[in-house]
Parts: sequence; structure tokens; C-alpha cells
Amino acid sequence: MTPEGFAPAIAALDAARAALQRGDAALAEAKCREALALGLDDARTWALLGAALRAREPLAAESALRRALERDPRFVDAHFHLGNLYRAERRYAEAVAAYEQSLRLAPGHASILNNLGLALQGSLEPGRAETCFREVLRAQPQHRQAMGNLAHLLCGSGRYDEALALCDRYLHAFPDADATVWVDHGISVQQHLRDHPRAEASYRRAIALAPNDAAGLANLGSLLVDRSDFEAAADVLSRVADPHPLELYAWSLLALSRQHLCDWSGLGALHDRIADRIAWGAPDECLANPLAALSLPIPASGQRRVAEAWARFRMPPLAPWATTTQRSARARSAKLNLGYVSSDFRTHAIAFLLTEVWERHDRNRIETTAYSIGPREDSPMRDRIERAFDRFVDAWDETPARTAQRIRDDGIDVLIDLNGYTQGARSEIFAMRPAPVQVSWLGYLGTLGAGWIDYVLTDRYATPDELQSAFAERFLPLPDCYCPSDTRRHVAATAGSRADAGLPSRGFVFCCFNNTYKILPAVFDVWMRLLDKVPGSVLWLSPGNATAKSNLRREAAARRIDPDRLVFAAHAPPPEHLARHAHADLYLDTAPHGAGTTANDALLMGLPLLTCAGETMASRAAGSQLRAAGLPELVAGNLAEYESLALAIAVDPDLVAHYRTRLRASRNSAALFDMTGFTRNLESVLLSVTSAQRERRAGE
Repeated sequence: MTPEGFAPAIAALDAARAALQRGDAALAEAKCREALALGLDDARTWALLGAALRAREPLAAESALRRALERDPRFVDAHFHLGNLYRAERRYAEAVAAYEQSLRLAPGHASILNNLGLALQGSLEPGRAETCFREVLRAQPQHRQAMGNLAHLLCGSGRYDEALALCDRYLHAFPDADATVWVDHGISVQQHLRDHPRAEASYRRAIALAPNDAAGLANLGSLLVDRSDFEAAADVLSRVADPHPLELYAWSLLALSRQHLCDWSGLGALHDRIADRIAWGAPDECLANPLAALSLPIPASGQRRVAEAWARFRMPPLAPWATTTQRSARARSAKLNLGYVSSDFRTHAIAFLLTEVWERHDRNRIETTAYSIGPREDSPMRDRIERAFDRFVDAWDETPARTAQRIRDDGIDVLIDLNGYTQGARSEIFAMRPAPVQVSWLGYLGTLGAGWIDYVLTDRYATPDELQSAFAERFLPLPDCYCPSDTRRHVAATAGSRADAGLPSRGFVFCCFNNTYKILPAVFDVWMRLLDKVPGSVLWLSPGNATAKSNLRREAAARRIDPDRLVFAAHAPPPEHLARHAHADLYLDTAPHGAGTTANDALLMGLPLLTCAGETMASRAAGSQLRAAGLPELVAGNLAEYESLALAIAVDPDLVAHYRTRLRASRNSAALFDMTGFTRNLESVLLSVTSAQRERRAGE
């Protein structure tokens, strides 16, 4: 056929190309087939047909692209479109091979390099992906796709300072930025600058551009949860539609928000949906909020699946920054160089438990360093904490990489993570492996599911041996209890009267100062039956939020209990709060997420506490403390036993007095309050594991 005879076919092919550029794949396919029918059976036509078919018929698309390569094995577009097809199907290794073949034929091609970076990112090779994006930007500094993709990679790798700078550059160059860039900007602002209002503005801009964008909705919802605006959070999170990789994350935070509000309508169904997804979903479908998961009615094995998915999501393997720090040469000290990392070296529950331990460390054996990653606080508590350490490092304004390098330079032998997956955590520090032994303790009562933590400090009751399979870390048991007690904390000289606390002058006072999100319907049902069976009794609860108070009162009325028998404590400074425990008769724990510091407060103040132990560490925390206080009989094995024992105590004043007397006596003898013994045991455990680790390294 003469060149003139191909003119209609070439016109059809040009029309196909223009249609595909407009996003009209159906017309592009039709025009490609028209060109083929007119005799234009070449690589260009088959490659364009493959590109047009990719979204609708991937098998046919792959066949068309292979036909293109049969006609011209060096046709760059065919290799490129084949790479796009494989990447869309998550066949990342094949996508990388196709893109690399394209690059051999067209070295330095910006679009190929950019898409190769995306494929490498999908195959969990972020270092190589970053190299690709940066190579594009070196040649074309304003390359829109490479700039956005690099910002997304940096944000996903926890390099928020670099991500923020690139996002700002992108938004300046491209004011019409899409929702993804605004979400990355919000995450980077939130994590690097801790500027919640500015982060919220970025998320809301993303949602304005894409109202159903799951990433924008989930991140805004998460920020609102962190700010304790649970009603707004619930509204936002309920809009995350499935299917989406972040749907389970949104569901878990939605459940947590409703629990904070004590809004139980549909909560059971939501819990069931979450539990089913965690139990039966693929590993990458288990991306829930791990802190929220501790309070959900799921088994410990489910908590591990959530934690492992979170660790993979937050810290992809072989992230480039994970290998950028080196341990400085430093003369080995005869002492154990012990580091603590926390955002809560302040007036906080963790400090209420641990400060005396820090003060009692044996300076002949232990050298201690605190790395504070939380906001500074001007308070007597902060002053006391700083004095308790040999060195106190304020790393609030540092990047995780800088703090990790500092820890390496300091020659820390054992590094303790007191946050886990709680607010303010910087898991990136531990993911960089700055210390040879890394331990999780106290702040997060569950597994972190991460390869960067070696041990969890625990005890044999909080985590019995059969629970080891639910933890990625090895158990490092303390002899008596995982939980210390700051017996030196200040208690107000007077508790005032019951009337001052809003309580009736007479009658039995059941008490629970746990956070409202731990109160679930099954436990509340027990509490209401107890109020019904103990005339004149009241239930004294933590302050909570206005919506939670209203909902709990409504739930009480629905169970035929006078809502006024629920008394909500006023907010009070820690010394006054400790003192007012004297007005209660029995502390009722929650399940499945029980009391931690609040249980310690009660036992320290001589208030008997009743708990219901389950399978998870978070459900056994109070039981561990009761056993260390010498009251193991106050640990029930199920809610029926819990209810029966609570009623028996409430109707027997002598039994209440008996437990109070035993608790008062235990202050001088029980392991829970012996902080000299606790600290020596802690040091011995850490020294032994460090010694074993050094021996293993010497034998390698």
C-alpha cells in the first residue's frame, strides 16, 4: 500500500492518540481497531491499543502490548505501557523490569524514571524510588509528577521536614494542586511543626477538592481525635467509604470517638465489622489505629495483626534514612548506659508511675539519659523529672534522624520506648536502631508488631507465656509487676467532704476514674444492676465530656436507674484528685481495656479495686497490680464473677474495711509500693539482657 493509502489509518491512529490524552479510552480503542482494520499493523497501533485497554481489559491490553513488541522489540512506548499495566496490577517486579528496559532504550526519560520510581516504591524499595524522583528533578526541577511523588514518599517515610519543604515548593509552583499533595502537606505540618490548625486547614482544603477522599477524611478525623473533638471526628470519619485501604483505620477511630462520647448506637455492629476484618482480612487490610485497637473487643492475636500492619505502614522496610546514621566510637563504660524516650516527661500518667524509679536508679551501675520528644512544660513535675536523670535532653524540636544519631553518639546500651503507639510517639527513632537493645514499656500495653523493638518489659501475670505468640517482641518479665508506683507523689492534705465532691453524705460509692472510652455497654450493664441491688449507692465517674455525661445518664435511665445516681467528678489537680479517693468505697475497673495509672492511684490511696481480667495485656494490667499489692482475690475471671464479688463487697461494710486495712498495711510491705526493690529488679533484668546481647555479638 502506498503512503497515501495509509493516510486514513494514520488519521485514525492520530484520533486514537488524541482521545486517549482526553481520557476517552473507549474512542481510543475504537480508532486503534479502525487503524488496524485499515492495515496499520505496527508497534505504534498495538501499543496505543494496549494503553486504551489497560483499565477495562488488562489481559487484552497485555496481549496487545506484547504484539507491539513482536513487531518492534525496541519500541519504548510498548515497554512503558507494559510497565504501567503491571504497576496497576501490583506486579511490581515485572513493572520495574519493563520500565528499566524502557530506560535502556531512552536513557534519562523523565516520565519513565518517574513511573519506575512509583514501581520501586510499590515493591518496597524507597531508596531506589527516591533516586529516580531526584534524577528527574535534577534535569527538570519543576517536573510536577516527580515533585509530588517525592513529597509523598518522604511523608510516608516519616521525613516530615523534607516533605514539608517539598510540599511548600509544589504548592507555590502549582496552586491547582490536588488533594494528595494537600494531605501530605497536612501530615508534614502536623508531625514536623505540631501546628494542628495549619494541618487542619490543609486537610480541609484536600476534602474541598475531593469530598470523598479517604486519606483527607481519615487524617482530619485522626487530628480531631488527638484534639479530643470527638463529635466532629465521628462526623468526618463516618464519611470514609469502602473499599479503601484506610477504611479500617477510619472505622477504628470512629469506634474510639463513639466510645469517648459513650454513643453506643450501632457500636456493637461496628465492633463486629472491625473484628471480622482484622481476623479474616489480608495482612495489609488490617491497618487500624493500634491505640484504638487496645480498647476494642478483639483478641490479642488481632491486636498483633493491627500493630504489624501499622508498623509496615509507618516505617516501610529499608527506608533510606534507616541506614544514614552510624554508631560513634565510644569507650565502653562499666555502667549500663540507659536511655528513656518519651513525649510525657511532664504532668502525665507515665510520670506519676515512673519518677521515683528514675530517682532511685543506682548511679554506681546505671547512667541514665532522658530524651524528651514532647512539648516543654514549666512545672514542678517537670523540674523533678529533669533532676532525676544524669542527663536530660530536650529533643522536642529535633527530627527523628537527629535524635537517633544523638542516641548513637551517646553510646546508649538499652533504649526504652515509653510511648509505643500513643500520641506524641516518634517510632521512627527506634526504627533507625540507634541502640543495640530496644525495649517497649508502660506507655502502650500491647505489642508494637515491629522488628525494631526487641523486648517488652512485663510480668508473668500481665503477659503469661501463652500470650507470647501475640507479641512480636520477646517478654522481659519483672519478678512481681510490670508497673511501678511513685510513692513520693504529692497528696493534698485534706480531701474535703463528700458534699464538696458532689457525693451524698451517706451510701455506698462505687467509683471508676477510667477514661470514658473504656466504658462499654456490657460493663455498664453490670454497674447499673449493682446500683439497683445496693439501695442508696452511687457511681462516681471521671469528668468526661458533656456528650458522654449526657449519654451515660440516658443509658442509666434506659436501665431504670435514676440518672442522678451517676456523679461526675470535677477536674482537679493530681494532689487533690488523689486525696478525694477517700470518699469512694470500691473502684470498679472496665473491660476489656482496664485501668493502668488510675488503678495505681486507687491502690496507692488505699481504695479497694475490683477488676475483670481477660486475654490481653491491657485487660490484665490492674490484675497485675492487685496481685503485687497482695489482693489477688479481687481479680475476677469473667463479668459474672466480677458482678457477684462487687455485690458481696458492697453489702458488707466489714469486708470493705478488711480490704482497706490490708491495702494500708501493704504500703509498707507489698511489692507494688517497694520502689527500691522494683528499681533493683529492673536494673538486674536490663543488665542481664545487655550482657547476653554482648556475648551473642562476641560469638558472631
